[in-house]
Amino acid sequence: MTGPITLAATALLVFGRSVQQQNVIGGHYRAAAVTSYLLAAGEVAVIGAVVVHGWSSWIWIGSGGALGVIAGMWAHRQWARRRSA
Repeated sequence: MTGPITLAATALLVFGRSVQQQNVIGGHYRAAAVTSYLLAAGEVAVIGAVVVHGWSSWIWIGSGGALGVIAGMWAHRQWARRRSA
């Protein structure tokens, strides 16, 4: 069960990083500040997984990263489109 939790934690972290990058590029100061807390939660969870499981967690972390970046890019574009409408 720890593998799926590691995947979800990494997806959360990378989702936050991709949204954060879009916020910085777009000059969305408040959103960037709020996203920092999402990043902190993801960082703590992923570091904890690596400490407990070591290198055996790499596949879960890689898969979570792929899911997180795609979801973050998609979600930010949806939010930006709604804000500009």
